[in-house]
Amino acid sequence: MFKFNKSLILFSFLLVGILLISSCDGRKGKVNVNTPPVITITDYFGSDSLAGVEDPNLFQQTIRWSAYDTDGVIDGYAFRVIDENGNPFQDIHGNIVGTPGYSCVNDSGWVYHYIPGADESIPLEDPDASKTIWTSQVYAVINFPANVNGDSANVVSTFEVKCIDNIGDESSPARKYFNAESNIPTVRAQSTKGEIDGETIGLGIVFEFVIRDGDPFIGEIADYYEFILQKKDLNGDTISYDGTPQGGYDLDINDPDDWISTRGQDDVSHFTMTRSTTPYLIPNTIIDDVPSDSTFLTVKVIDLAGIVSEPAEISFIIKEGFYPGTLIYVAEENNAGKNDTWVLGQNHFVTYMDLSIPKVIPSIMTADGAHFATPFWIDQEGKLTSIGSQDLRVYLHWGWKGEFETDQPDKRRVGQVYDELTNTPYFAEIRFFDVRIDDEAYVYGPLPASDYNVIDDDGTEWLRIPIYHDISQHTNIYDDYVSTGSHKVEIRAVDLQDVADETPAEFTFYVEDFIPKEEKAGILIIDDEANHNVYCPEDSVDALYDYFFDGQTDVEEINRVDVADFIGDMGLSALHFYRSVFSPTELQQYKLIVYHSDSPLINTTSNFDKEYDSLNLYLSGGGNLLFSGGANIVAIQQKCQKDGLPLLEYFGIPRELDDEELQAVHVVTHIAANGTESQANFLKLQFMVKATATNGFTDDILLQLPGFNDLVNMKYALGPIAYFDNLLNGTETIFEFGCKFPDPDGNGIDPTFLEWDDASDTDQYPDEAQYNEFTGKGVAIKRITENNNCYFFGFPLSYMNPNAVKATMQIILDEIQ
Repeated sequence: MFKFNKSLILFSFLLVGILLISSCDGRKGKVNVNTPPVITITDYFGSDSLAGVEDPNLFQQTIRWSAYDTDGVIDGYAFRVIDENGNPFQDIHGNIVGTPGYSCVNDSGWVYHYIPGADESIPLEDPDASKTIWTSQVYAVINFPANVNGDSANVVSTFEVKCIDNIGDESSPARKYFNAESNIPTVRAQSTKGEIDGETIGLGIVFEFVIRDGDPFIGEIADYYEFILQKKDLNGDTISYDGTPQGGYDLDINDPDDWISTRGQDDVSHFTMTRSTTPYLIPNTIIDDVPSDSTFLTVKVIDLAGIVSEPAEISFIIKEGFYPGTLIYVAEENNAGKNDTWVLGQNHFVTYMDLSIPKVIPSIMTADGAHFATPFWIDQEGKLTSIGSQDLRVYLHWGWKGEFETDQPDKRRVGQVYDELTNTPYFAEIRFFDVRIDDEAYVYGPLPASDYNVIDDDGTEWLRIPIYHDISQHTNIYDDYVSTGSHKVEIRAVDLQDVADETPAEFTFYVEDFIPKEEKAGILIIDDEANHNVYCPEDSVDALYDYFFDGQTDVEEINRVDVADFIGDMGLSALHFYRSVFSPTELQQYKLIVYHSDSPLINTTSNFDKEYDSLNLYLSGGGNLLFSGGANIVAIQQKCQKDGLPLLEYFGIPRELDDEELQAVHVVTHIAANGTESQANFLKLQFMVKATATNGFTDDILLQLPGFNDLVNMKYALGPIAYFDNLLNGTETIFEFGCKFPDPDGNGIDPTFLEWDDASDTDQYPDEAQYNEFTGKGVAIKRITENNNCYFFGFPLSYMNPNAVKATMQIILDEIQ
């Protein structure tokens, strides 16, 4: 059982009784009375009392404050700027206003702020805006008024700030008094496209206003601008408004309410006017190309201190009939520099990006290395072409006349808009581009037709792309837009006048089917020698190559210089950087390409390396290639090494060797005792008399004597040839160097060579050491892979016995088949 303490129970009853009696006492008391918070302004500038205001301050001041609450926490701050008598500022209409940057205030002048989480896209001035005078910020940049009715003057203003605690009690305001001053600003007007004073503009323009102000530390910042338009005749008299195109503006320069203001705009320095805005632009009267009146714009600026500038005035002519000229930045006749259209796909690429390209171009990384986009190829009909593939893309870029210097996108950006007919600027902006492909409105998913397509009066439909959109001037097209066949791209610019280019830009390109290895047929012979009466007379060389392939079907011959001249006459040599002139769309059909550069001197230019891009695509697609040259191959290899072109690797010749002193391509050379080096030509070191067959080729190819070159006939041997070693694995020598040797009976190839030369020198007679050095060197090689058969002759086939060459070509054709 529990035991109770009787004394403790008695004490508890007495205590409860005392409490009940005291609670019935008529007296009342207040427990824990709230102490209001305290706020102070912590900045040095400004005066603490109106009487203490003396020296003027710069009108813009950053004011900071600090507050505390002894029995709670600070919940927010409110501030305002009022006049020295404690009254809020008013505009000319008697409305309570704030200061620039804090213009939205309540009837007492306290600045409004958004409530945290409010929709800040709704202007504070909107009645639906969620706003309060309380804020968490502890400083403000205040632009104190420094004007009286817009005129510069030293003005005393009061800055007040107060705080509120978590109970809802407010502090007494803290005050600072400022005697503000500011310089008088000046203003000028132009357009976003430059000065228009004295110029002729169209019916759409963006006026640009510029303030000049000498206030230190602040920068030249306007609060807003006001302007007005007038039409004046040749006598300077204002033309009155009558509602007709011949009349003036419904604006009175003497009525402050008629001035157009940029106040409240996100960007107060610009104002757009067209024929459809309010107010709208009115064209001037022009008779026989002579204006009968002009348009005058008068503008003034109000700076952050509220000072109004003196008005500035400009005049211009507003003319109807301008429209923009549209450009598609694709190469056109006599303007390769206009190109900024790129094509990339499995069968359309380059592996070498020319160093002259000043921008990043589309590319992909493959197992073979980087593939870069390149422009369309030009075929022999002058058409822009490409070989199709599943991944083919065309990267388009378009713009307008005046956008770039000389209308070339790699030049300086000018940004003007030129009238297409007169090629003169009319100071407009481009707002849209309309795009059609293959006679239909361009389909681009993020811009649905229901929202973005426009239809002309004749039923023509376009996709209208706003100038601010990601694809406003660039897009890449694929799938059906680059399927086999022809494709037409049409684009027109639309300016501020809502006027579209009346003659849209357009171009057509052609996509050819890829021809696989097993479907290729025929032979193409490419002639790459300049005609030379001694070294390579064109008629003789052409006749010999015709004979080499006599009896074969589908043999065609083309002269590279003719193709280069054709593209040059179009003014498009620079499109592929003065390199490839052959279009892979035309090369791909042939089973074999025979490329001869039979002017064999070491310093003779060959264009073989320039054709790397075209030939690389041809070989990538399963083609077969045979090259005939001479000592000029050394220069070809050097250019391939310089530009990083792996063209010769198809034949088994490495681009670079681990040992820089080793090379794969050589010419017959003699080094004298004094170190002088001599290389074979038609006058020195004429040692080769035949190509000795090996590795499956059974018949030697003898030098043709007599031949068309009398220098060879005189020496009974050929000097400027190339021989090879240090080749890639899988490369075979098919002909070896057949060196001249003496015949005591004078019945040899060289009847004057009767005994070994007694010295190693540069004449036409080798000594035994020279004979042993060069005999057996590989002078023709082949490299066969799953995809290609490639043959490389280091001696010019046109100098050799025609029947032996013909037989060799038949062996090669049999191998390819």
